[in-house]
Amino acid sequence: MPADEQIERLTMAKAESAGTLTEGEFELFYLRTANTLHGYLARLSRDTGTAEEVLQEAYIRIINAPPMDQSQRKAYLYQTATNILRDRWRKQKREQKWSELQQTTEERRQEFNLPIDMAAIFDRLNAQERAVLWLAHVEELSHREIGAIIGIRERTVRVVVFRAREKAKELLESAGFRGSHE
Repeated sequence: MPADEQIERLTMAKAESAGTLTEGEFELFYLRTANTLHGYLARLSRDTGTAEEVLQEAYIRIINAPPMDQSQRKAYLYQTATNILRDRWRKQKREQKWSELQQTTEERRQEFNLPIDMAAIFDRLNAQERAVLWLAHVEELSHREIGAIIGIRERTVRVVVFRAREKAKELLESAGFRGSHE
């Protein structure tokens, strides 16, 4: 037997004993499991396109998986495919909630026909001023908590909040808003 052929056989034997798949073994594994996995995914997802995408991603992950024996490989494949599908559902759910939130926010903006664009006023503040005003008035955090978040001392937070309020007040007044507390 030629030396190259012996080396190839030894390499294949090592790969089999280590649990890694050779190209031929992967192809056989794919042919044995792809149809049933696709059926499983199509039933779970109710969409053949999604089933095909998840199927492909699952096989890519099994190629990169740590070595395992044949019985573990099929279980790993199904578990991986199921997890990929669950992750897709979670992502779709988050995106749907985000979309609904955006739509609701836009509807609320249209309900208020204010002459002042508060977002534009807020954008004219620097990043630190926006942060302290948000944390102090929207999140209702203490000066100590704001200082810990931003990385400045509590006393400094008091000064920054005061100055940010004054600047926001000036910007609002220059935009034509007159407060009721004058």
